Amino acid sequence: MADLLDVARGQMSAFNRGDVEAFVDQFTEDAEWWPLRSETEGPYRGTRRAARMVRRQRGDLRVLHADVDSAHEVPGGVIAFGALDVKGRGSHAAVRVPIAWYFRLRGDKVRWARAYSDRAAALRDAGVTEDRLR
Repeated sequence: MADLLDVARGQMSAFNRGDVEAFVDQFTEDAEWWPLRSETEGPYRGTRRAARMVRRQRGDLRVLHADVDSAHEVPGGVIAFGALDVKGRGSHAAVRVPIAWYFRLRGDKVRWARAYSDRAAALRDAGVTEDRLR
């Protein structure tokens, strides 16, 4: 079995490089992905929809970069914490948003992933507490 942290790191590295093919290759074909914008748009299901969304995001934004401060293996997946840097292409408005990610894996692929603006919600969904991560 693949190292779960390596799978999550590979996912984030591909995302930051803007390598859409490598990013979606980290997903299972039937994966469900919940980026922050899914709060209003719903999840992206399947690799083709995820790839289309990433390409659209990259077109809309001048900067889209995820910094991971820490990542922890949890039962069935990985939870990571960091920040997302975003800068609009037209507005040039820059924002740094604290963020958490929870990845559920199947073998060496991501089968479900979600970004959270609320750290406590990510921990709750992962079924862990802050104490468990130490």
